[in-house]
Amino acid sequence: MQQQELAQVRQREANLTALAAIGPRKKRKMDSPGATPSGTEVSGSSMGSPSGSSDPSSSSRQYARQRITRVNLRDLIFYMEQERETAHSLLLYRALLK
Repeated sequence: MQQQELAQVRQREANLTALAAIGPRKKRKMDSPGATPSGTEVSGSSMGSPSGSSDPSSSSRQYARQRITRVNLRDLIFYMEQERETAHSLLLYRALLK
C-alpha cells in the first residue's frame, strides 16, 4: 500500500517536472467578436478602430480584418472535383498532373 502511494507521488512529481520543462501553455488569440464558430468573419464585423481609441467618432472608420486561409493543392483538387463548373476543366486536369 505504501509503495503504491510512493509510486503515485513520484509519478506526480515527474509529471510536474515535465510540465515545468515544457513551459506554460500558449494562449490562443481570440478572433473578433463578430467571428463565427467556423472561423470566418461575418460581414461588417471588425477588430476595432485603427488608432486603438475607443471614442464613438472613430467607430465609423473600423476595418474588417481579412482572415488568411492556407489551402494545399490536394484540397483545391478535391474542391474542383466536387464543383460542377470545374469537374471537367483543363485547369483540374493540369492540377492533377502536378
